[in-house]
Amino acid sequence: MKAKRVAVAGFGNVGKGVIEILLQKQIPELKLAKIVVKHPDKSRPFNVDPELVTTDFARVVHDPEIDIVVEVMGGVEDARSLILDALQNGKDIVTANKAIIARGNEVFSLAAKLGRTIGFRGTFVGCNTLIHDLSLSAGRIRRMCAILNGTCNYILSHMSRRGIPFEQALKEAQEQGYAEADASDDIDGIDTARKIQILSGVINNTFNMPPDVPCEGIREITMQDIQYGRELGYAIKLVGIVEKGKDSATIFVRPVLVPHGSLLASVEDANNAIELEDDLGVVSALVAPGAGTYPTAVAIINDLLDIAHGDTFMMPTSNTPIVLNDTGDIETRYYLRLTVIDQPGVLAQITRILGDHNISLASIIQKEAVSAKSVSVIVTTYLVREKELRAALQQIDLLEVVKAKTRIIQILA
Repeated sequence: MKAKRVAVAGFGNVGKGVIEILLQKQIPELKLAKIVVKHPDKSRPFNVDPELVTTDFARVVHDPEIDIVVEVMGGVEDARSLILDALQNGKDIVTANKAIIARGNEVFSLAAKLGRTIGFRGTFVGCNTLIHDLSLSAGRIRRMCAILNGTCNYILSHMSRRGIPFEQALKEAQEQGYAEADASDDIDGIDTARKIQILSGVINNTFNMPPDVPCEGIREITMQDIQYGRELGYAIKLVGIVEKGKDSATIFVRPVLVPHGSLLASVEDANNAIELEDDLGVVSALVAPGAGTYPTAVAIINDLLDIAHGDTFMMPTSNTPIVLNDTGDIETRYYLRLTVIDQPGVLAQITRILGDHNISLASIIQKEAVSAKSVSVIVTTYLVREKELRAALQQIDLLEVVKAKTRIIQILA
């Protein structure tokens, strides 16, 4: 087999790992032909042959000897232009760029038109090994629930295990290399949303992925919620969920309470997990590292090897749009944390409003006062439609006895 000649665009954390593997492992099917960088004089973690390095992206794109371009340069517009130009010049693409793949209509449609391949396992780091199987099972997966962000899982698991506040857990995640200096994409749920958009496309065999999905991050999760959730038998995790109906799907990203003893509750530190249910009701799962240079690099190498071997690929081929259901129609259980004045009659006012909206309560617990001004009341509901619950909470939060916006977290059955 003639080795595929590979150009790597980018020499950051991920690019470093890909380049190191290609140089050190001497994979017969792959030959590192060029490394494209913006700043050639920048200090690198190891030395490479200067003949391999160029700053001329156009030279690589138009080089007929280059078979595959690995895009790990980051950003959106420059990376998108590189991918489109490379496809138009007969190259296959491998990328870890979630922002581009989550808006995949343009690049995937061009690749399909030209008969080229886009590999994107790197967008899922450790859980990349499941992506190929998902593509082969397109149409059979009816439900997916996944922890897809190592930064958030690190923060939440360390808040729970060690009792440290959000800010300290985030700082430690940054020090460990699991979070960027600006971790907004992670902690606001944007990274998870992009991944769940991509996965929804894979399991529906479409590159017309939903442009936006309802998304909520973990900034508002407090030690109170983690502690009260634990007392009720739950752990808090940031998850992305896809539930397929006949002609539509419910897709969202949010923190949820998962039962202790469940797979998702057991996933600690920067690990990721995907739990799937197929059309026969069979549940399967995978747990793997969710961050890091080498897990991402290995995912990219797997894509490169698939292209080199001519293996069946997981790239979606249809342009059928995914119709999203209103998350307000979700019917499930919820945890509520109310902050109220500690005086007689408060619970009666709250339960009256909930009753007016046909919301049945599974439990109601008044915690000891943490200040002279207010006390926490923890409520769990039976099954309720989300829009009904939010309508009730709008009224409850206007009561004079309520001193803060009610915290609402879905309980994942």
